[in-house]
Amino acid sequence: RQGIIRSNDKRTILTYDVASYYPNLAISNNIYPQHLGNTFCKVYKQLYEERKSTPKGSPANAALKLALNGTYGETNNEFSPLYDPAYTMSITIGGQISLCMLIEKVVGDCGADMLMANTDGCEFVVDNDKIDRVKEIVADWEKTVGLQMELVMYKAMYIKDVNNYYSVYDDNETVKMKGAYEFQ
Repeated sequence: RQGIIRSNDKRTILTYDVASYYPNLAISNNIYPQHLGNTFCKVYKQLYEERKSTPKGSPANAALKLALNGTYGETNNEFSPLYDPAYTMSITIGGQISLCMLIEKVVGDCGADMLMANTDGCEFVVDNDKIDRVKEIVADWEKTVGLQMELVMYKAMYIKDVNNYYSVYDDNETVKMKGAYEFQ
């Protein structure tokens, strides 16, 4: 949804994001490129654990994030030794279906207004008295799929589209900029 959306005393903008979604789908569900076997998930998990232990925003964390996501991306590259399109589609489609199930439940049970969703998260506006119910739904989803989501509450979002937006966190100090809104 395009436009300027603001939290107020009745409704709040929530954003939920799964940390390292595609790598964690593989790790949690023991999905691996067929020719590499289960060792792939063990090594992938070690790489993820190492990333979690490095400070967010650090060069080491960025490099580990690239290694995790790049590994997934290479499974769809026919010239890569990681190539396995069945693995790629299992992760992609499984992840999208899982996230759609969560969104359907939040919208249906809580009357949330969807702002946008991408491959690893979603943003919506919900009545303040429904926030605890949203958290319960997310916790149930996390148990079901074996993943963890990160919650952030926004004061405002300035949205061009799902890949181009500027968000102000509820602390009024932190911002998130994507696409056309990114600048140094």
